[in-house]
Amino acid sequence: MTKKVIIVVGILALLGVAAYVYVFNKPHISVDTPDFLLSANSLIDEYERDEDEADKKYLGKVVQVSGTVTEVLEQGDAFVLLMGDSTPVSRVSCSLQEKQDTMAYGLRPGDELTVKGICTGRLLDVVLVDCLIVDDDE
Repeated sequence: MTKKVIIVVGILALLGVAAYVYVFNKPHISVDTPDFLLSANSLIDEYERDEDEADKKYLGKVVQVSGTVTEVLEQGDAFVLLMGDSTPVSRVSCSLQEKQDTMAYGLRPGDELTVKGICTGRLLDVVLVDCLIVDDDE
C-alpha cells in the first residue's frame, strides 16, 4: 500500500514539474502580424452574440481593432485603453505594452485609434493584452 502511495505521489510531482516548466517556458506570442482585423464594436458584438464561438475564433490570437477611445486608465506603471461606443455595458479593454506609455499620455476619450493585441476572452469587457498602438502609416 505504501509503495503505491509513493508511486502516485511521485507521478503527481512529475506532472506538477512538467506543467510548471511548460507554463513558464511557453514562447512569447508576437503581436506584429494580426490574425484578425475588425472594429472594436464588431468584436464586442461577436462576444455578446455567442461568447463560446467568439472564444474559439479569437482566444489566444492577435486581433487588431479600430474604434473610439472611451476611457484611458493609468494602472500603476501600465495604461489600459477602453474602446467601443458610448454603451458602457461592454467595451474592448486594451492593456498596453510598457513601451507605449509615451503614446498613451496624449490619448483622450473620443480619439479614434487602432491597436493590436492578444485576445484573452471576455470578463465584462473583451480583453486584449500586450497591445501596441498601430501607426496610421501601417
